[in-house]
Amino acid sequence: MASQGGSSRRSLSLTNTSLQDKKKSSDGSNGGPESARKSFSASRSVGLTGERTVKRLRLSKALTVPENTSIQEACRRMAARRVDALLLTDSNALLCGILTDKDIATRVISRELNLEDTLVSKVMTRNQFLLFLTL
Repeated sequence: MASQGGSSRRSLSLTNTSLQDKKKSSDGSNGGPESARKSFSASRSVGLTGERTVKRLRLSKALTVPENTSIQEACRRMAARRVDALLLTDSNALLCGILTDKDIATRVISRELNLEDTLVSKVMTRNQFLLFLTL
């Protein structure tokens, strides 16, 4: 197994080198330290399989709104934060559901509900479950 990982890395670096050589010949750049630095940092953050590290995910606080928020306001907040889901809270500020872009498409848009008058509580996904891992 270890030898396969090493050969993948070697293969990847050869591929990157040949791509840089092609770029040099096509755009006349010399592929100096700056381009090497960019390719190195890109390869470190993405990894060999195209996966991103947790640090690169740029996790942010969850977007929460009260369950009596209109669909229109919820969509505005989702767009402003560039997220595809938000968490809904009840009057006690406890989690009571989730609203996703799919919920909006299938339960609001497809049924032609009024965005201003429809509350997120009418179309949210309820009864979500939480999974806790303990060691």
